[in-house]
Amino acid sequence: MSETQTAVNAIEMRGIVMEFSGVRALDGVDFSLRQGQVMGLVGKNGAGKSTLMKIINGVYTQTAGTVRFFGKNIDKSVSVREREQTVAMIYQDYSLVGEMTVAENIFLNTEPIRGALISDRDCIRKAAEFFRDMGIRIDPRQKVKSLSTGDMQMVEIAKAIMKQTKIILMDEPTAALDADATTKFFEIIERLKQQGYSIVISTHHLQHILDICDAVTIIRDGRACMAKEIRDTTLEEIIAQMLGESGFQAVKSRKPQDFDGLTPLLEVKDVTSKVIPEPLSFTVRPGEVVGLAGLKGAGRTEIFNVLFGIDPARSGEIRLDRKKLRVRQPCDAIRGGIFLVPENRHTQGLSLMHSVYDNSLLPLLPMLSKMRFFIDDRQGAQIVQEIIETMQVKTPGSDIAISKLSGGNQQKIVVGKALESHPKILLLDDPTYGVDIHAKGDITAAITRFTDAGGGVVFVSSELTEMIENCDRILLIKYNRIVGELRDVPRLGLTEDSLMAAIQ
Repeated sequence: MSETQTAVNAIEMRGIVMEFSGVRALDGVDFSLRQGQVMGLVGKNGAGKSTLMKIINGVYTQTAGTVRFFGKNIDKSVSVREREQTVAMIYQDYSLVGEMTVAENIFLNTEPIRGALISDRDCIRKAAEFFRDMGIRIDPRQKVKSLSTGDMQMVEIAKAIMKQTKIILMDEPTAALDADATTKFFEIIERLKQQGYSIVISTHHLQHILDICDAVTIIRDGRACMAKEIRDTTLEEIIAQMLGESGFQAVKSRKPQDFDGLTPLLEVKDVTSKVIPEPLSFTVRPGEVVGLAGLKGAGRTEIFNVLFGIDPARSGEIRLDRKKLRVRQPCDAIRGGIFLVPENRHTQGLSLMHSVYDNSLLPLLPMLSKMRFFIDDRQGAQIVQEIIETMQVKTPGSDIAISKLSGGNQQKIVVGKALESHPKILLLDDPTYGVDIHAKGDITAAITRFTDAGGGVVFVSSELTEMIENCDRILLIKYNRIVGELRDVPRLGLTEDSLMAAIQ
């Protein structure tokens, strides 16, 4: 490759402005990506990261500014399909069809043709060759719905590469991956880099930016406030530039507390279900956060499903405040004082087509109904406003579609409506998944207020550091069973490595 070719950036954006109904989401952003470079794109929820990536991908057309790919000006009229010849986008929410095979998903709309027919044999062969070259064990004939989250991520990468694009954009690629899958993902990125791919990774996992990227660009309030090589910056500088707050302190670990002697608030005694064959028992005391730590698939979500009535218990009993609960469906759990913040807010926690108002009140309608026919809209409006203010949700109003909010603000609504149901026990399944460090702090503060008032929490996080920071006690989960317990976590001096070793 000549020096002239090397000097041409894969992406060159200058003075990018993006307005929505007169509101500037991006205000004069400059952004560049070298050939063969891995660039981290960082910012708070709502800072403008996703907007910038969608302009690159052609989903949005910038209000002003220029875009160049490999030195070629990209006119505003260039369609998404035309841009796909150069740029591929891997979204946080996978664009895969579960009922189709891996090979069918990879070549969807780009199927190899023999004569007048699609060649399934060629699809399977090419997919198998890719996975073999990348050191990935995935059967191209397997249906996508049966894959792990990590394998789905690899299929998305395969889709992007099979289109023979030169630039790959990734939105939160490691958010739902466990440690092993994340390591494999890092290896794939390094291989792609060596093959000359130019990659943009947008993520809230700031340590991953330091581990995998060559450079970082920080977006704050619609402007690019910093662009540096990774070797020239630190985690502390990235956080400070991202938040624009001097002296920002990360979320602090819970203070040591003495729960011995307290009567359990939640008692789970010898519970089994169709996916939990061996009797399960544990307790949660008032004000306590009990973590469930385990690898993906170990049974953490399955335990939540039993407690919330999604997968009703077949034997054993659940007691809350010493009273036996019969939890056959989620409404039984909510009435009894148990509320679940689910793992996936988009498919389980929200109705994206509806407003902030409707989403906030949906689980609260029984308490707002009068004579079973009428809803007290005045009380409903007060509750929604209280959620917005207490959780510090950034929204133009409660009537806006919740899909218009950033991921962090959507998650604040999910947590806020859970708290407004006045539960005694909160089940939190990865409550800070895919949110920035600021939103994470707001959610953690809300959890602390809840436990300070005597509520109990069962907590799961895909980030082991969050388990250590937020839990008073941690139960070790393997094969849908509790195999160990770490007591008095704030005093233990646990590290991420030691907790990882414990759950292996």
